[in-house]
Amino acid sequence: MSTKIRPIKCPNCGSEKHVQLGDKLYRCKSCGTEYFLDDDDITVHVKHHFDNGGFSSFNGNSNVSITSIAKVFAIIGVITFFLLFMIIYGLRSSSPSVSSRDSISVEDTYRAIVPVRYNGRVCFFYLTNRSFSNWYSDDETPPTGYYYGFIDPDSGKVLADKLFISDDDARKIGMTAFHMLEIQYLNQVKKWYITIPSQFILEIDPQTLTLKNVTKTIFAKKKAMSSGISSVNFISDTYEDHASTSGVGEGLKVVNNLAETYYYFPATDRLYTEDAYNYAKELPISELNGEVRDSVFYILERKDASENSSQTSQNKLWRIRFMYHLGDPQDAGYFLYGMENKRGDDRMISHNPITGWFTGFETLIDYQDAKYILIEYKTSISKDAPTVLQLRNTNGVVLWTHSLELPMKIRGIMRDNQKIWFRATKENNSGDDEDYIASLTLKEGYLKYEYKFATNHKVPK
Repeated sequence: MSTKIRPIKCPNCGSEKHVQLGDKLYRCKSCGTEYFLDDDDITVHVKHHFDNGGFSSFNGNSNVSITSIAKVFAIIGVITFFLLFMIIYGLRSSSPSVSSRDSISVEDTYRAIVPVRYNGRVCFFYLTNRSFSNWYSDDETPPTGYYYGFIDPDSGKVLADKLFISDDDARKIGMTAFHMLEIQYLNQVKKWYITIPSQFILEIDPQTLTLKNVTKTIFAKKKAMSSGISSVNFISDTYEDHASTSGVGEGLKVVNNLAETYYYFPATDRLYTEDAYNYAKELPISELNGEVRDSVFYILERKDASENSSQTSQNKLWRIRFMYHLGDPQDAGYFLYGMENKRGDDRMISHNPITGWFTGFETLIDYQDAKYILIEYKTSISKDAPTVLQLRNTNGVVLWTHSLELPMKIRGIMRDNQKIWFRATKENNSGDDEDYIASLTLKEGYLKYEYKFATNHKVPK
């Protein structure tokens, strides 16, 4: 009896066309499926094959193979996540970077910048409102508040940078009007003082590179001030444009908490009532017990450009010789209403012009001492007219004139044997003002911007 041979069909598409790959192993020509016969030569099985790009193939049940792969990828994912976490944590908490580990980003708003003397050299004191921006936790970040420091202008080295008071502590005691502070050097007592409305007095000590709140100690021995300070201000200089405190003396006007007004002079440690102050500043030289010094200061006489002009442009320098009451009351505003009409106390010895008329708008005396007079002016009434600085000797002779090439605000001036140092501020309408330490050589008037006070920068931790 003959045997009937049944055609082998593809279990996937049913095609009978195939290629034999081996013993009972076939590949369908239509769909490419590989299949093989069971040992009974009847049952057809699909052969499952995984191409793993050169890696060992997974044979057997397909569900088991996929599960194994999923486990491998899950393990890889966990390891990757752990490594990324460690990298990020390391960058935030233990980075070797100097900028993140050893310094902090800050934003500064400067309230005072003045030249002082430290170990016989000029350095600059600053007081700034500072806020912080970094990745550190609140416990590690310094408090926002008012910081002060001292800078060597030659090297740019920060000699000190310290917290004076935090914002929180300042609010608790009402010390918030730093933007209205006033600062003066009282020459007779050789001290720098700052007043902050309405009742705070600070003292800058350049030798110890410190700023101290002396509000409670400065009047500790004055019974009249035992009720406390209600307000304090420097006694206004009669001539605010001649860079001298000679006009009315070097002192403070204070009101206590009983609404009583007093005038305090640190050089003599004397506290005057208002009546006593007005009396003392008019005393003749013969009644000052020898507490006087033969002194000189310089003022500007001004007049309009012409009879038809309201713009003051003509200037003349005058030398005033007088007897200075050492740190106590006086009234040296001798010529408030023109040089023909003398007023004030009777301590003036002489007055005479040292120049003829010269042209300059918004003219000021920025600095004066026994050798030099530094004058600031503009060459026109334009708001964009550059600031001009001119150095003269005390005989009125021009030594040099230097234009700053743009409007600048000049404040806080001091000189050494080679340079005049000052704070120069470029006022910007669209952004923060730019503050510089600048210098002019005494001999040539060579201008140099020595240091720029950055508003956004880094400070050491």
